[in-house]
Amino acid sequence: GPAVAEGWHGYASLGAGVTLDHFSDWRAKGPALQAWLGVETPPGLSLGAVFETTQTWGRQFADAQDPSQLSRVQLDYTAVGIEARLRFFGDKPVTPWLGARLAKSWAKPFTPNTVGQLRREDFDVTSMAFRVGLDGWFSDRWGVSLSTALQFCDLKFTKEPDADSTCAKPLQSIIAGPVLRF
Repeated sequence: GPAVAEGWHGYASLGAGVTLDHFSDWRAKGPALQAWLGVETPPGLSLGAVFETTQTWGRQFADAQDPSQLSRVQLDYTAVGIEARLRFFGDKPVTPWLGARLAKSWAKPFTPNTVGQLRREDFDVTSMAFRVGLDGWFSDRWGVSLSTALQFCDLKFTKEPDADSTCAKPLQSIIAGPVLRF
């Protein structure tokens, strides 16, 4: 049947979806891509490499120097890291899983400072995410994966000129795509 998953396995997935900014006033949203390649031990614990990228656009703000000029907040990042996943019911046609990611993220957000001036910054940060997902299997090898995650500190920004940068509020991603078990 389509649920056989005994022994060691490799997993590969490629997904697309959306990133949502629910927790800040910017209300940014936009497309996201994710690729994952990992190996799974017999008890269902996987460790793999993950690549994610997203570009989101949020609320419009009037430029402080020219109020007739409107610009949108942009929150973007690219992350490369490791992700551990714990898969449950590996012998069933639907397998839920939990994941945790630790990554290096590069971001160039375009956000307003305290006086309303929009500016682009460049950050290189360590980030993390917690993910929950579901894989549905069509055969022993092929399936579809659906996951959602909360990402922490993929983005930073600076509000005040002399202040240190701070992590943006968590972002949520929703990703779906094919998954291969080999």
